[in-house]
Amino acid sequence: MSEAPEDSASRVTHGVADPVDPAGQAVYDVVVVGAGVVGSAIARELSHHDLRVALIDAADDVGEGTSKANTAILHTGFDATPGTLESRLVRRGYELLKDYAAATGIPVEPLGALLVAWDAEQLAALPGLRAKAEANGYPLTRIIDADEVYRREPRLGPGALGALEVPGESIICPWTATLAYATEAVRAGVDLRLSTRVVDVVPGRDGTPHEIHTGCGVLRARHVVNAAGLWSDELDRRFGHQGFTVTPRRGELMVFDKLARPLVNHILLPVPTSRGKGVLVAPTVYGNVMLGPTAEDLDDKTDTGSSPEGLRFLREKGMKIMPELLREQVTAVYAGLRAATEHRDYQLRSHPEQRYVCVGGIRSTGLTASLAIAEHVMELLAEAGLQAGPGRESAPPRMPGIGEALPRPYQRACLIADDPDYGRVVCHCERVTRGEIRDAMHATVPPRTLDGLRRRTRALNGRCQGFYCGAEVRDLFTHPPAPGQAPLGESEHRASPDGREPGRVPRNGSGPDRAVLGVQEADDAGAGVRERAVEVLVVGAGPAGLAAAAELARAGAGRVEVLDREEQAGGVPRHSHHTGYGIRDLRRVMTGPAYARHYTELAAAAGATVRTGVTATGWAGPLTLETTGPGGLERITAGAVVLATGARERPRSARLVPGTRPAGVYTTGMLQQAVYLRGQSVGKRAVIVGAEHVSYSAVLTLDHAGVRVAAMVTDLPRQQSYAAFRLGAGVRYRFPLLTGTTVTGLVGRARLQGVEVRRADGRVEVIEADTIVFTGDWIPDHELARRGGLDIDPGTLGPSVDTALRTSAPGVFAAGNLLHPVATADVVALDGRHVARSVLAFLSGGPGAADVPGVPLAVQQPLRWVSPGRVGPDGPPPPRDRFTLWTTRFVSRPTIEIVQDGRTLLRRHPRRTLIPNRPISIPAGWRTTVDPERGPVTIIVT
Repeated sequence: MSEAPEDSASRVTHGVADPVDPAGQAVYDVVVVGAGVVGSAIARELSHHDLRVALIDAADDVGEGTSKANTAILHTGFDATPGTLESRLVRRGYELLKDYAAATGIPVEPLGALLVAWDAEQLAALPGLRAKAEANGYPLTRIIDADEVYRREPRLGPGALGALEVPGESIICPWTATLAYATEAVRAGVDLRLSTRVVDVVPGRDGTPHEIHTGCGVLRARHVVNAAGLWSDELDRRFGHQGFTVTPRRGELMVFDKLARPLVNHILLPVPTSRGKGVLVAPTVYGNVMLGPTAEDLDDKTDTGSSPEGLRFLREKGMKIMPELLREQVTAVYAGLRAATEHRDYQLRSHPEQRYVCVGGIRSTGLTASLAIAEHVMELLAEAGLQAGPGRESAPPRMPGIGEALPRPYQRACLIADDPDYGRVVCHCERVTRGEIRDAMHATVPPRTLDGLRRRTRALNGRCQGFYCGAEVRDLFTHPPAPGQAPLGESEHRASPDGREPGRVPRNGSGPDRAVLGVQEADDAGAGVRERAVEVLVVGAGPAGLAAAAELARAGAGRVEVLDREEQAGGVPRHSHHTGYGIRDLRRVMTGPAYARHYTELAAAAGATVRTGVTATGWAGPLTLETTGPGGLERITAGAVVLATGARERPRSARLVPGTRPAGVYTTGMLQQAVYLRGQSVGKRAVIVGAEHVSYSAVLTLDHAGVRVAAMVTDLPRQQSYAAFRLGAGVRYRFPLLTGTTVTGLVGRARLQGVEVRRADGRVEVIEADTIVFTGDWIPDHELARRGGLDIDPGTLGPSVDTALRTSAPGVFAAGNLLHPVATADVVALDGRHVARSVLAFLSGGPGAADVPGVPLAVQQPLRWVSPGRVGPDGPPPPRDRFTLWTTRFVSRPTIEIVQDGRTLLRRHPRRTLIPNRPISIPAGWRTTVDPERGPVTIIVT
């Protein structure tokens, strides 16, 4: 049976007073200092005996240090130094952790590794590495030639000469491993004392207890285990020892989006060097791809900020290992510190006369070896006189499954049937549900920060970094919902080790609501996946999707259904409270929320069905979408599908802005939701990155929240919005506009303290600020389009479409800012009206794929893209009878020329300067002169 949450929580404390009773007699048998993966494993092992144990850490969460920021590999130990303690413990720990992961649900995927040789010297080293693996008791390695390497990893960069195959290497979730150890320990009676920094130690004499002085009082212990990681040498000196010195070795890593996952089949390792195992490319259990780490020795044990040099180095290495990876979006950049010492082995030392064990110098293999280290420490404690007594059975906890190898809660129909919160997706990028966040907040070891919540659920870890969900997740963290009847992961009977629900007997169903078993075959068939059909399915209830739905329903297209993953329809305008909406499409000026309501009501009045809180999670067929919502799982087949999923701003990580990872970092979308929809406090003094239309929208939002703008910065030589916006903002809000200025880093630990910038003349300065807002730099929300196999335009990164807004898949259309980020809401609403006419033509028997007909359009610098990207003389005119261009730099008195096979189709001299981050329109009359037989059309600006 799981313990009641209040019983468990009573043994998790955060910065409380001295636990010694008034008589001064309360003494722990063992105090473990350091609640990382090794310290938590030791506490778990101790909890199997009748002992009073405390696990303490200066941080506010378990696994907050080195354990949270590593390469997340379950190592075979093939390349350890034979005969070392590390070699023995890694080999033993590998087997122990594999079994424990299966019992608890810690995500593990056995992918195998390829140790790739890129030059003759590395190739010559492979036989020696194979011999080392055999000496370490791992005989399964194999040397393969270059041909086999490329058969197995076809997207590997050129130049690989061969590889050593290590089939047993696996990827693992380091966060869940540490949390599982701590959870089991706390349930078994260990006192977990967080936010408890050791400031001094008075070693006991002649059998008297040690006194551990902390910022929260004094702890007394008969035995002390030093698992303090980066600070283990300093604690060791408190006991009078000088055996080693920890030099923090920073390893920076880049994490790429889930859309990069198909690029990599194995863990791709380099030939190791004396400084470490080098830069690797590896999938993660969360479905991403990781590149790193660097290896840089530092003096500061708290410096976990990324650096420009480190990110540049990783990109150079990544370009050699797998060039295609560098084309994908970066979702996270982080740095971890490893406890490197002057020794080449673990520093596990027992001092029996002091009743003290030091666990130092645990390097990157510490996660794999953790359970074996704990076994070994028990032996050392016994040598030091600890009388642990007989062991007792302890049921391992079943941890929430946050890996991608098994179905997640949003995919499990029976869970949603029992509790609709498992169908309410909050974090759309990572598919984290309200139920999972609720369970984490009421777990045995709950998070105390948003970062802690990230590690337990993956919320906020995705590609948008909170653009959509940041404000709601913050609300759920601050005001968690009441616990469910049986929180997922808190009961041993919620799931079996293979992720299936026990005790469920499938029932046969019939009729339109019958269950369809597939990936959900473990679920109750009566609460399984429903199948149904509609004439038109629109994904996205922003202006484009709602306008399309209204036109289609009004025209009698049949059942027209709009899905939106947000709880309210209307898209971005609903949390953009300034005026200026509706000018082109409605011929009047409205605020964003009023505009959103107008189109929502318009679609409903026309007869369309608008369903909110429903997430399209993937494709089950050419015109069949899989969806998740609080009502369960569905597969919806449509006669035509319109994708209107919009666009988002690139977050800080995707822009590769180095520095620390403090609170106070926003995009405009996240800021607006926090301020207007959630009423949250966001800071006092802000820097805005960007100087385009949306940047001035951020100014208004910050003013509404009572935040002063310290500066607006842009790396371009001029601001890119209307001159009136700049003039009005400058007069009213009186902030400097810094042009030619680049953000080079963020400063601050828990909270942002300053923004480092480099001015056009090379000067570097820090602007004091507790908030930074990254604006603009838009990217389409194209994940559903890419997962559907649609052709993607290399410029816009949205689906490639013709003038009818037909994609490469028959019957699938696209509209709005998914096609051309970013246009104003009224322009994308007109896109919606346009695509509706194309859908009606298709449903009436017309063509549905953009390549029938369509000649591709290409652009040359300084243009980045043109939309639509295909044209044919027999197709309809594009939306608003014009094509949209996007430039990367200012061009005064431009000439725009459109040519095909040496013929000039159009030469135009616009009167206004071409401005980056603002769309340029050109009339579409020239399209009728395109010859389908004469190749691509190119647009040139001079």
